[in-house]
Amino acid sequence: MNRFKIVVLMWLMLVTLTAPAEASIFSDALAKARSVMQSAFQMSFLNKLPVVFYKKSFDKMFEHTNRSIDEMNLKYGDRTITRDQFQDDKALHIKKSAELALHIKSLIGSAHLAYGITMVIGLVKEAIDSSFLNPSGSRSKEDLIADHIGARAVFGEEKFNASLNKHLGPLVKPAASPLQDSPPAAAAVSNDDQSGSTAMVDQVNPFSSQGSQIGGSKTARQQLLKRYYEASEKGDSVAMQAISVELKALP
Repeated sequence: MNRFKIVVLMWLMLVTLTAPAEASIFSDALAKARSVMQSAFQMSFLNKLPVVFYKKSFDKMFEHTNRSIDEMNLKYGDRTITRDQFQDDKALHIKKSAELALHIKSLIGSAHLAYGITMVIGLVKEAIDSSFLNPSGSRSKEDLIADHIGARAVFGEEKFNASLNKHLGPLVKPAASPLQDSPPAAAAVSNDDQSGSTAMVDQVNPFSSQGSQIGGSKTARQQLLKRYYEASEKGDSVAMQAISVELKALP
């Protein structure tokens, strides 16, 4: 019986000593896997790959894709979108996706297969983002839209341009100020209190808890104004535009 107790005791000691070591090995392996995956998904190796087949087509579309993003000048509603108004992360997604798709096409010759493989890689990346393999990442539908635009480069300039124009909206930075048809800050003050109009030129929210500039009962106009400024603080230009239309419809 004593021998059995000694064996059990030794086994427990062995398990206790090896557990931290196994945890450390697993942790190191996971850290290396994360590092390799993040490096791979950044695709910094693409510019080192040689282009053997279809080089003329590759060079033409690679140059066109980068120039379309870097020298962007596109119409979106009443706005003209230039490169500084386009999300940097999405611009990088488009460029890398196009480069990857063009490399794949140069190897296999099929534009459709190149597009499909590139999108599968994009889907895998989004599945990994925010998982235990990349806890600092985040999944984004806009990333897939950008990957789609870039991958369309394998079909030529016309289809790439059409895709970029069609999906431009979600990839534009939120407007810092109201759109052209949104109510000017000074004119958006309630008719019940015109004295505070000049204080709102810089889009200061008059409904903030630090001291409301608009008092009295909450009319329909005031409620809309409150929603308008909340949308402005969040940079939600779509909501701002919709609320502007409601404001204009009020008597």
